[in-house]
Amino acid sequence: MIFNVPEMSCGHCTSAIEKGIKSKDPSAVIATDLELRLVTVQSILAQGDVQKAIADAGYEASAA
Repeated sequence: MIFNVPEMSCGHCTSAIEKGIKSKDPSAVIATDLELRLVTVQSILAQGDVQKAIADAGYEASAA
């Protein structure tokens, strides 16, 4: 799953997003691209659940 996260701009942002996703799925594999503002997630969670975890961390995300 790949998400656009327009407000992700620094290491703190990526850390908060990763922590939010891993709180729901500790085994998730997460890659972030600050330049493109993309988050790639491999998880057992459904896309909507990952999107909600990102939102719960304070960032709006949409499917890329």
